Amino acid sequence: MAGFVGICSKALMVAPQVINEAVQAAVYSDHTQTKDIHADQHLALKKSYVSFIESAKMEASHEDVHVWIDGEVYNQEELGNGHNEFFADTVLRHYFNDSLETLLSKVDGIFIALIYDLKKQQLQVITDRYGLKIFYLYAKNGCLILAPELKCFPYFPQFKLEIRKDVVDCFIQLEHLMGNATWFDAVEVTVPSTIYTFSWQSNSFTKKRYWAWSHIKRASMSLEDASEELGTLLENAIRSRRFGDCRIGVGLSGGFDSRAILAASKEGKPVTYTFGIEESSDVRIAKKVAEVAGVQNIHFDMRVDHWLEKRFSGIWKTDGMLNMYHMHYSHLMDEIPKVMDVNLSGFLGDGVLGSTYLSRKGKTFLNKRVDRATAEHYYGKHYSFSDPNDSFFDIPKLDAYLFYNRGRRLTGLGMEEANKTIYQRLPFMDIKLMDFSYSLPDELREKSRMYHRALLLKYPEFYKDIRHATSGMPITAHPNLMYKAEKFYHRWVWVLKFKLGIATSFTDVYNWVKEPETATFIRKVLDPKHALYPNFTDSNFLEQYVEPHIRGKGNHVKQVMSSLTMEIWLQQIFNKKFLPGT
Repeated sequence: MAGFVGICSKALMVAPQVINEAVQAAVYSDHTQTKDIHADQHLALKKSYVSFIESAKMEASHEDVHVWIDGEVYNQEELGNGHNEFFADTVLRHYFNDSLETLLSKVDGIFIALIYDLKKQQLQVITDRYGLKIFYLYAKNGCLILAPELKCFPYFPQFKLEIRKDVVDCFIQLEHLMGNATWFDAVEVTVPSTIYTFSWQSNSFTKKRYWAWSHIKRASMSLEDASEELGTLLENAIRSRRFGDCRIGVGLSGGFDSRAILAASKEGKPVTYTFGIEESSDVRIAKKVAEVAGVQNIHFDMRVDHWLEKRFSGIWKTDGMLNMYHMHYSHLMDEIPKVMDVNLSGFLGDGVLGSTYLSRKGKTFLNKRVDRATAEHYYGKHYSFSDPNDSFFDIPKLDAYLFYNRGRRLTGLGMEEANKTIYQRLPFMDIKLMDFSYSLPDELREKSRMYHRALLLKYPEFYKDIRHATSGMPITAHPNLMYKAEKFYHRWVWVLKFKLGIATSFTDVYNWVKEPETATFIRKVLDPKHALYPNFTDSNFLEQYVEPHIRGKGNHVKQVMSSLTMEIWLQQIFNKKFLPGT
């Protein structure tokens, strides 16, 4: 992803070509450009950026202090001191007024901010409230290296490339990493609501949070009042992200989240696209929703030649930290930008407003703060990579912990692959919407009661008679016994099909990996005699997952694809094999 690439140290020694090559490694499209930001005896900094997103003023300076911004802020009018103040100016003003933390806790945006203070001899790296702008730091060997992707770090001679062995099993089983862990030793992904400070004179690296979930105040409302307020906040959130001199569209599925975005945006006639198997429920429902909105819907089929190889580019773009099982549309990354520049994404909509995160393995957790037992229930032994006792999660909601892990580290990386070429804006991450939803008792979110009522109140023509792809049912304000029974039936048919490997919508990976040519390729790549992964784990992926799956002895498709993702990434990093364009 576009962003800052640089290095800071007491006595900086780095060739300009190093920074140039590192920043170019994270450029994937023609609309991404690069520029020099700063160079002196302590800091060398460049930036890649999306040309139609970059505002006129992303930096500010006063005396020996410099501020640089990467990303977007959606409520600058509320934060600024007059119409001509940009976010960089606002950050600089609050820095000098010693009120930076107060400002940051109010910012609605996805960004990384840098504050370079020569007098204090420090560089600060600031993350957005929910850690949505993915960024990586390496504080070791007397320097701080910063970059938007892991692949940038090996260009720096100060960086020592070592793969972490302790995260392998976590990735294979969960399909994502936890907490701030990455594949690289000593490189961490930045965490939400944090000010990192590197002081080059003392060679110290510290971090401090400026916001935590405990800041959200508890509230109580009736279901009707809460639903009405939610509908208003949701529409405001969507509209606040529809701006700019660019083509804004909506990736439309058969679910409810993207449908709400389209319903609130229909007067702008955004183009929509849908990917999936031709006669799947997702595709049929998306077409119907687009017709109601009166907009164009473009369908992309998932049946492509060389489907497996087409996903290798997604592995490279996500630094091997997203199971390529989920890369359903890697092959479309050159096609979708032909019809839109910015996608309004339904990212985590049902998590924030509905009940996605409230239940797992037959248990439902309402109004409960995460603890070791619940963390282990969701993540097994791998919960230990992310401390559930961290005060950041001090709210009687499991969502804070689950969003920090699965939300950022799995769902977020799925969005990040697309973000490399199609800029993503995330209405459901609006801070007013989030604060409202999480101020209320979980009973209002359970079974999406409040969310569904809000959608019916605000956009009835989109929900009253049009079904959901998975549940098979439309929304009703008064679900009777027959409705509940039919919804239960559709849900379990979908679950059964998934467990049996029967294609439901996007793809049929369960069976595709069994096809002779594909199976031969996977066996060859994961053969421990020739593969790289045995250097980092005692597991034999071929025996544990590949052979049992191909022989029909269980559904191990996600572990097969996790294993293959790891091996392809290792080959890309160490041997320059399977790279995009090769």
